[in-house]
Amino acid sequence: VDDNRLASAVKAVERHKTRTPKTAKDMRRLFDDRSLDAVIIATPDHWHAPATILACDASKHVYVEKPGSHNIREGRL
Repeated sequence: VDDNRLASAVKAVERHKTRTPKTAKDMRRLFDDRSLDAVIIATPDHWHAPATILACDASKHVYVEKPGSHNIREGRL
């Protein structure tokens, strides 16, 4: 995660909410967090399927941007 982009996103959320959002450099830490019910996958195309699969394996609800996968094998998974 780019530290500048992360800081910018936190500031944007804080302008509209009263709490500071949780952040993590490793998405697996978020997927392990039982207090999170859902995630939004907004990564480069080649990371959509791996992130979605990990989130689903962690029993999270997932919203993922197109494309859902980078190749046929990932799509089947």
